[in-house]
Amino acid sequence: MDSIAQATTASPTMSEQCIVASLTAEVMADPDDGQLDLTASTLGNLADLQVISPRALLQKVAIQRKQLDQIEALAQEYTAKVLTPAFLAEYHIELEELDTASLFETNPKLAAGFQALLVNHTDGRTIIAVPAGQTPTVRLAAIRDLLDHMQDQK
Repeated sequence: MDSIAQATTASPTMSEQCIVASLTAEVMADPDDGQLDLTASTLGNLADLQVISPRALLQKVAIQRKQLDQIEALAQEYTAKVLTPAFLAEYHIELEELDTASLFETNPKLAAGFQALLVNHTDGRTIIAVPAGQTPTVRLAAIRDLLDHMQDQK
């Protein structure tokens, strides 16, 4: 398996979205007097580059951090709603979530290390069991790694 399946059509479960996060900070010498200035820009082309106070820069950092959280959530949603279903369909895999807290009640360390388990049924079905609550990107990577390992065993 060299690539993760990519959905090529629009997904009815997810709408088009654009989230931008951009912040550049720099300490630079003023060309006129050599004084060091703290500068910042929120545009990729630095069109709004300006001298800024450390407090104002930290406020911009907080705003960007929120944007980055939204970008991370977008990546997780895309993985869950678009990539994982396409990947499972391509390889004819059923997915089952397990409550690892109760499954490994007597040994929580096992629950923490559990990523995915593949079961090939005699009727030809392939089921991969994963922990409930696993983040979508970790889940997809675990499924892919498990399938790669199974291919290597053949």
